[in-house]
Amino acid sequence: MKMRLKIMLLLSITLLVFALNYNGTSSVNASVEGSPELLETINVNVNCTTATVITNSMITSSNTSFIHAPPGLDMNETKLENITTIGIEVSTVQSLLVYVFNNTDAATARTITDNVTSSIADAFNITSFTWNSTGTSNTYVNITYTGPGKENLTAYTEWLMSQCLASDLEGFSSTFLPMTSKPTASVGVSAFKESGSFNWAYSMMTQYSTNIPTGSDNHLIDILNLLNVSSLAPSPYANAGGMYTSMVNLQVLSNETVSYVSCQPELANPPSQPKGWYPNPSQPPNTLIYYFTFANDPTPVETLTFTFGGTVIPEFTTLTLIIALLLTAIATTALKQLKA
Repeated sequence: MKMRLKIMLLLSITLLVFALNYNGTSSVNASVEGSPELLETINVNVNCTTATVITNSMITSSNTSFIHAPPGLDMNETKLENITTIGIEVSTVQSLLVYVFNNTDAATARTITDNVTSSIADAFNITSFTWNSTGTSNTYVNITYTGPGKENLTAYTEWLMSQCLASDLEGFSSTFLPMTSKPTASVGVSAFKESGSFNWAYSMMTQYSTNIPTGSDNHLIDILNLLNVSSLAPSPYANAGGMYTSMVNLQVLSNETVSYVSCQPELANPPSQPKGWYPNPSQPPNTLIYYFTFANDPTPVETLTFTFGGTVIPEFTTLTLIIALLLTAIATTALKQLKA
């Protein structure tokens, strides 16, 4: 279990920071007039060939009154000018700190991160970080550090929320603490911007993976149960001109045919009933992609389920988990591009 969690933690934060780096800033800044610049997304990735579900809850904003760095951390320091992303993710096993640079050589980037890492560790209440790896891709350099985890992840997440989030956000951030009780849970905070600027936007998330029952019958995915909450509602700050930028994305992946059976609430029927589940209009027979939106109705949902037909196989390997995480990141990226 510990090795599985470490793999998930390492991949998830790396994928997250790259997704935010390439898509996050444009998505957040492309708000329509009247938008509060708060995006809320829940991503549920069901992998039938591994009998696993990855559940991720994330909020993103360029408005620092909603999400911001911990007090005392200077995000306008000159050394951070060419950094595009700083991401930290913590589990009970370990912590990861990832930097992404643009237009900076690897040696210079490493010197900068060695100089600023101690202050980031202090701000996030992590004992220390040790350099782990340096990688390059085109004009980008990513540097990863590792540190100790937090035995009581729920208590740490509660403290982290008090440092980084507005106290009255509510909405999807209400899922953060309940989700951290799961054995493979992790919590993460990322800051991202364009190279050469200091216009930071921020994201906070929790996520975990779990197994689902196998077989060839119908399979019920209970979203609220996965989130460990009794109801779900959008944040009042996610209201953009009467429509809520709060969405639940579900993806079912298989190497065989899968089919839609039912959902609760029912499929949306705009314009009379815009709130509800929507199918992706183009999806292959071995993939289901649906999303639930609150549209213009912030009333909490107390039932949020999706039932599909297909075969779920109890087969787990490290490679298939990596593929599942990659697909989760792709789905998240696609959503950000859709909102741009």
